[in-house]
Amino acid sequence: MSDFETMNLKRGGRELEILRAHYRRHRVKLDELIADAPTEVLAGEYRALIQEIDNALFKLDEIESSPRLRTEPGLHPLVTSAPPQFEEADTDARSRLVLIAVAAVVALAVIGWFIWRASSDRREPPAIVDSTTAAPATIAEEPPVTPAPPASNVLSVSPASASYGAIRKGTRATRQFEVTNNSDEPVSIALARSACRCLYYEYNELVPPKGKESVTVTVDGAKASAGELRETLKITSKRDPSIVTSFDVTATIR
Repeated sequence: MSDFETMNLKRGGRELEILRAHYRRHRVKLDELIADAPTEVLAGEYRALIQEIDNALFKLDEIESSPRLRTEPGLHPLVTSAPPQFEEADTDARSRLVLIAVAAVVALAVIGWFIWRASSDRREPPAIVDSTTAAPATIAEEPPVTPAPPASNVLSVSPASASYGAIRKGTRATRQFEVTNNSDEPVSIALARSACRCLYYEYNELVPPKGKESVTVTVDGAKASAGELRETLKITSKRDPSIVTSFDVTATIR
């Protein structure tokens, strides 16, 4: 046997030892997985893989025990080529070695997949959410808010109408009206000028919130035309003209 053939035999022996070590390592791992298998079906699959590994190990032992042409160290074979029966045995052994190597790759891939699957099955189950309906949180009730009165109701006048009766030419007559602020804010008021230019007003402009102010209205008979006098006087807020109210003044000028 040549030196090249001797090196091939040694290399083949190392490859067989590597395969045997892989098989044994995965066999130990499969034994551990059987104990932790979540289902009996999966445990049966692990046992089937162990049986395949045992068969592969047996075949490896057969390959190593197959007849080969060997020589003692330092001696050379008497013939230049091995007998035909040894050549056939060596060729058959190599063919089986290739088949076993292919089967080993497939088996290792399957074993790796099963190990990954087992590790996935052993992951912690997702947290179970309690489906019990929680009692609704108590919502603190806010005190009712009193809505602000409409703009038309912020100011009011009492009385809404006043009659001055008969006023002789050159004399005066006076009446008082009460303006009420129905809002929570102070309101500055203003009285519109009369059309006859014969009315005079006296009042405080600022009406306090929820307060009242008196408005004095005087009819000057000297400046009024003879006959019936009827005036509608408007009171508005200086800041917001939409806040308005009014009252009537009637008199007979003679």
